[in-house]
Amino acid sequence: MSETPRHVLGAMARYTIPTVVSMAVPFATLPIMTRWLTPADYGIVALGQVVASLFMGLASLGLTAGLDRGFFKYETDRQALASLMHSGLAVIALMTVGLGAVLVAVSAMLAEWLYGSASWAPLLVVMGVTSSLGVVVTACLSYLRNRERASAFMRWSVAALLLESALAVALVAGAGLGPWGLVLGALAGKVIVAAAMWVSLARELPPAFDGAMVREMLGIGVPLLPRTCLGVADNGLDRLLVNWLSSLGQVGLFGMANRVGYSVFSLMTSLEQVYLPPVYRSMFSGGADAAARLGAYLSPYFVVSVAVPALVALFVEELLWVLVTPLFYGVAPIAAVLAGYYGQMFFGKIVGAQLVYAKKTWYSSPLAAVRLGVHLVAALLLVEPFGALGAALALLATGLVADALGVVVGQRAFRIAYELRIVVPGMLCLWAAVLWALAGPWLGWPYAARLGGKAVIVASLLVLAGRWLKPAQLRGLMREPRAAVSV
Repeated sequence: MSETPRHVLGAMARYTIPTVVSMAVPFATLPIMTRWLTPADYGIVALGQVVASLFMGLASLGLTAGLDRGFFKYETDRQALASLMHSGLAVIALMTVGLGAVLVAVSAMLAEWLYGSASWAPLLVVMGVTSSLGVVVTACLSYLRNRERASAFMRWSVAALLLESALAVALVAGAGLGPWGLVLGALAGKVIVAAAMWVSLARELPPAFDGAMVREMLGIGVPLLPRTCLGVADNGLDRLLVNWLSSLGQVGLFGMANRVGYSVFSLMTSLEQVYLPPVYRSMFSGGADAAARLGAYLSPYFVVSVAVPALVALFVEELLWVLVTPLFYGVAPIAAVLAGYYGQMFFGKIVGAQLVYAKKTWYSSPLAAVRLGVHLVAALLLVEPFGALGAALALLATGLVADALGVVVGQRAFRIAYELRIVVPGMLCLWAAVLWALAGPWLGWPYAARLGGKAVIVASLLVLAGRWLKPAQLRGLMREPRAAVSV
């Protein structure tokens, strides 16, 4: 049975509010943070995130993908669902303890390698544990999303964001702890929220453990581990090369720009909370028209997913003029490129669902290897001459190649008939926004001329939405993409 427009739009609003908060909070705190922290301080944290990402991937064992798929398999069986959720979270907790001990043992060596000083070893341990707690929070939020409890999802997400941000500001500006303030604020916030969410889950689904379900989830998740390691190398490559070929300050600028760009990705993730459950259900329901109905259903989400990063790329320069000190103005072009990079990852999210549905997650590792290879070549060519901007350009070029290949593979797992009359102009608008954000300042054009170009691109986005998103497409936001023929 399809949902009412009011219900779906209300759910969209609730899923979007946490994203709006996650985008607004970093900008709101920038005037404070950039007066208490230097680009090098941000660089310290950005390098630590390389280790934290690897720790998180190994500790999770890819179980979050298994939890998602298992939910839709067992959602009508309360006892099985309880075993699924608690078994997965228990394994993540045990892995965190075991890998935490290993990280303590090797942290001094890692800190020496990353920073040239073992004094930052404790920071790496704290960031690793924090990232693993984030997996617990993400799993609980995914459960709420799959249950379609948008209000609860919104409350927990916003509470977590505000708590972590408030603690970080207090520790950085109030206690003067520098980069440690960012790290300890995140740790304290994650501990509180992860514990509270697990207790809340236990009240609804009594704790249970099922080894068979763990093996089932590992069957989905373990093939993703090579991809995880490759992904960490891919994500950390830019920071490491910028540090080695440029400076720690440039790493900090890249890290801050990445936070701006990642806010775009956060918005796309909030939209994903709305469309992903119907997409999975539609895949399971099948039907001769599955490819076409999913393509039409996803079109409105695609338009939003490219319009927002295009606007960020166009106007992040003006926003930074208002919020930060001149020391951080160099973030603008880097953030514009990264906004474009994250914007074009819309298709990557769909590819992930296609592979998980088809139980072909092992494809992810070769795709990640290709991405890493392309990224390495692009970064080596661009980082030394352009610093942090070169790292961002390398990511954008990598995305163009690797994501296109991912779409080809995903279509072989489960075909989706994307509406090219919407997709092609949408991508052109996104790339035009990124190019204009770079070309104007580089060529020294007057601000009035650059602003005129921005207005043209904004008008093009409005034409795209107005011309192609007719009522037939917009109704895709109002109901699940159901099969025309029962199977």
